[in-house]
Amino acid sequence: MQNLPVYLYQNNLNIILDLDPTTRGVNNVMYQRDLQIQKGVKNVVRIQFKNSDQKRIIVSNTGTYLFTMFDAINQRQILEKPINILDDGTTLALRGEGEVVFSESDTIDLEVSEYQFSVKYLDPAIGGYVPAYSNTYYGVAGKIKVLNDIYPVLKPSQSVSDFQQTYNDSIQLYQWNSGNIYASPEYHSTGAALHTMALYMTNFKGTVYVQGTLFSSPGSSGRYVTISTLTYDGFSGIDYLNFNGVFSFVRVIYQPAKGPMNYDNLSTAYAGTFDKVLYRS
Repeated sequence: MQNLPVYLYQNNLNIILDLDPTTRGVNNVMYQRDLQIQKGVKNVVRIQFKNSDQKRIIVSNTGTYLFTMFDAINQRQILEKPINILDDGTTLALRGEGEVVFSESDTIDLEVSEYQFSVKYLDPAIGGYVPAYSNTYYGVAGKIKVLNDIYPVLKPSQSVSDFQQTYNDSIQLYQWNSGNIYASPEYHSTGAALHTMALYMTNFKGTVYVQGTLFSSPGSSGRYVTISTLTYDGFSGIDYLNFNGVFSFVRVIYQPAKGPMNYDNLSTAYAGTFDKVLYRS
């Protein structure tokens, strides 16, 4: 039996805030780590306020603090969050402690990239904001990375808009074949594997066949079984189809209806058009 240990750590960030005018010594830290948050989930960042001597300072009654995140290249503010002060002035373990809470909606639309952040302090004495230093080298801005290590990234759907025209002698009608569309069987281990198709049509009259195969090299004809048969009578818009199963390839064949005055079924004026297929497995 294998054991998987999971560790839950606080995301801590030290902020240098010189509110004590009597402090003169500076003890530099060799490395100041970048802040990292995960996209699309709730992130709680614990803020630790210290002076330049690396001593915790009381911030319970000092004023208001804001955490600002911005894109330094385009000079665009991404978001601004209040820092909730946890320091109650008496509990030693909470001295100089605050936290910033990022909700799921704060980061879900952000690109995975590196940004900058700053912390500013509303000084009651002057009635305005002053910078709180983010590191021990008096750099006003720190680095924050938005990562996406929790959720998988969806691949774009496969799109087919070019269909090969063939003539079916057995029914004496033309058909259009999408060709072999790879169905990613390596990601599906059971018959419950879900496949989704979106069929785009404009005033289409006719029949659509959705087919699948287990053969690794099915060729252009044969070796396919019909999964679903769909009939339309002047449909315009997008029709959706879900089906289950493990397939090596799938394909779509559409067969326009033959008009009562037409010699064959090539008349788009009567049968409309079948425009595109989007497929995801």
